[in-house]
Amino acid sequence: MKRVAVLGSTGSIGRQAVEVIRANSGSLVVHSLVCNRNVDLLAAQSREFPGAVCGVLDPAASVPAGFLQGAGVTEEAVEGCDIVLNAFTGFAGLRASLLAARLEIPLALANKESLVTGGCLLADHIRKGLLSPVDSEHSTIARCLAGEAVRPLGVTLTASGGALRDLPLSSLADASPGMVLAHPTWSMGPRITVDSATLVNKAFEVIEARWLFPDLPVDAVLHPQSIVHSFVRLADGSWKALTGSPDMRVPIQYALLGGSGEPGLSMSDGPLDWPSLTFGRIDPARYPAYSIVIAAGELGGAAPVAANAADEVAVEAFLAGRIGFGRIPEVIENALGKTGAAPVSSYGDVLRADEEARARSRAFLGERC
Repeated sequence: MKRVAVLGSTGSIGRQAVEVIRANSGSLVVHSLVCNRNVDLLAAQSREFPGAVCGVLDPAASVPAGFLQGAGVTEEAVEGCDIVLNAFTGFAGLRASLLAARLEIPLALANKESLVTGGCLLADHIRKGLLSPVDSEHSTIARCLAGEAVRPLGVTLTASGGALRDLPLSSLADASPGMVLAHPTWSMGPRITVDSATLVNKAFEVIEARWLFPDLPVDAVLHPQSIVHSFVRLADGSWKALTGSPDMRVPIQYALLGGSGEPGLSMSDGPLDWPSLTFGRIDPARYPAYSIVIAAGELGGAAPVAANAADEVAVEAFLAGRIGFGRIPEVIENALGKTGAAPVSSYGDVLRADEEARARSRAFLGERC
């Protein structure tokens, strides 16, 4: 039995991870459940898994007796586990990933900010084979690379294009949060759904892929149907892909089981109802933030840290109705223009770069709103 610490158990990925563990009860067991502040759902989860360690990060939340609470929850939650499923949202998830790396615990990573901001700090964990990606695109690449002895020519990620992909360009800047959150194929949390509409999420995934699959060229194409999750171009020039309905339980299960054993959860009820599959280039006029964040990743150092921090600030402001959708790329570009590629070699370096970029972005919004 593999004991799983589910960090972020009340979010979209965390809830699906619990479902996967439930379906694989002969191989997986919930070791611990941690949330930020959704105490009611965590309490319900704890009743289903009475032996699990349960913790709430928010020190101000009202929690049931026996629940852990506060800054030290994550450390206690991973103690004694066999694998960490990191489904925390945003930059805050980096600390949990570094904890797993320090303790040399296998990490199923759904928190893309960990690699975007701290890839250099997790490189050894990747080299040791102790990090399994949960993003559907990177999980697909890993499965396509399995058994390939010769170095491929490159990998291509696919992007749905988000909820606004068919909206006239003239209307993009004024799109409402409700329009942006109505994703046509994936069910995700608010921030990642906004990032899907700007393609910031896809740019982050390109940065992730460069850490997970070093020395391989990485690009991305639009694929609205979300059936092909990624391509690998093999050494002989042929292409290899994994296809399936958009369901995050597939990569979660693959990461937790390690690609071995009989999967307890099958997402197939029969033959795939094949739609017409289309692919296309990413239009910089529709997705200006994509190019901005890709450039930050190529610059390296503190630049991707600043890009993530600025995006978190901008998305929060957009969802709160303080700025329009069209302002998000502007906020990210402003932060990068004042950051540069200062070296990042420690968590302290990352934390400082993050705090500085957030402060600059909030000041920028205060000046411009």
